[in-house]
Amino acid sequence: MSTVLGVIVLARNGDRREFYQDPNTYQPSLTDSTALGMADLHLLGAQLRSAYLNPTSSSFITDISADLADTQQVKVLAKAGGEGAVVFDSATALLQGLFPPTTRNKLRLANDTVVMAPLGGYQYVPMETVEPGNDRSMESWTGCPAFEKHIAGFHKSDAFKAKAEDAEPFFRDLKDFVFGRPTTLENIIYDFLNTQLTYNQTFAFRLPPTYIEQARALADFHEDGVFSDAHPNGIGNIAGRTLLHTILKSLERIAFNDDPLQLMLIQTTYQPFISLFHQTDIVSQHPELKAIPNFASALAIELRRTHGPDARDFLRFKFKNGTADPEDWQLLHAFGHHADIPLTEFIYRAEGSAVGSNRHWAQVCGVKPSGDGDDVHASRFGGAVPFGLGSVLLLGFFFLVVLAARVIRARRDRAYVRVPSDETNKMQPMVEEIKGVSMA
Repeated sequence: MSTVLGVIVLARNGDRREFYQDPNTYQPSLTDSTALGMADLHLLGAQLRSAYLNPTSSSFITDISADLADTQQVKVLAKAGGEGAVVFDSATALLQGLFPPTTRNKLRLANDTVVMAPLGGYQYVPMETVEPGNDRSMESWTGCPAFEKHIAGFHKSDAFKAKAEDAEPFFRDLKDFVFGRPTTLENIIYDFLNTQLTYNQTFAFRLPPTYIEQARALADFHEDGVFSDAHPNGIGNIAGRTLLHTILKSLERIAFNDDPLQLMLIQTTYQPFISLFHQTDIVSQHPELKAIPNFASALAIELRRTHGPDARDFLRFKFKNGTADPEDWQLLHAFGHHADIPLTEFIYRAEGSAVGSNRHWAQVCGVKPSGDGDDVHASRFGGAVPFGLGSVLLLGFFFLVVLAARVIRARRDRAYVRVPSDETNKMQPMVEEIKGVSMA
């Protein structure tokens, strides 16, 4: 028997409009959330609540505040780059399902007036957005020359060339359905097809059967090749390597009895899932995970503590490939284990491939610190000064400047006396006295 001390949940964003990424650099375009995507993430939040915040669940997090969110126990990170707006919306919807409105979200004022939060007791759970401009932990694959070289190498590989040749008849037949878009394996068009099939009824009526399945299989092959590597610390795993640092630090916090953190939600996109499954060797037992996870997928990493004289902490990995996954939560095993892995062993085996700072990311990617605003000098991810503290420091500096200016002006005023011309003779003694004032 074991009890759940805490959980780290890695969640993919919900459905959205078509999203284009440059096939050579993976620089993103703009996209928008949809009601379908938000409904799906809200459902995922409810499913997570049922698993981890329901006292009758075997995975209930011990001693967590289940009804009213305790902001000391819960931490939320949301990726802000790329599909950032969609990821933020997804995190908001997930939190609405995880911590739904409750009539307990109220307080009594000094005058005995009882005030309830709006919308029937809506819970406002703080969320921290992670901007790639100052923290590379959640979007490490863009602006990375070494990763771009990795993409180019994959596109030149024998496996890629063979797959492209096999797919040529399919791409040729697909031209009438993509409206001039390039039909090559480098420029995968699955996202366009899937968006049209979901939201465009006319297109859905025209697209032949099996086309979407064939496009998805090619997209899975392509993205798995791009966001994986033969070695855990290879550049192809950069999406997982930078996020792994956050995961390891969070596990250490949850395991520490005096730290209140018990639930960490990391709202992100699909790329880290692929890398992490390769880094932890989960794909050896589950080759079906060499693919793009569905919208609203979730990887839960449970920290469990055994009982008895030899109490130890273990990790249990669970994966849910979208809210409609028929297998529900699938049990996964890391690094060749066939059971839960000891926390100490996981840290020992994983920390060597983790990228723990923007400076380290720059070294791995071959980026030279330019000093032009890119924060590659931070000692660890999230090392930038928080906005609130920065504002206070800036305001304090402003007041110091104003005070210094006043002091200088006062000293100057004491040193000089302006004498009207018609009173020069009467004020001559005072002028002679002022000439002797020191200007040090």
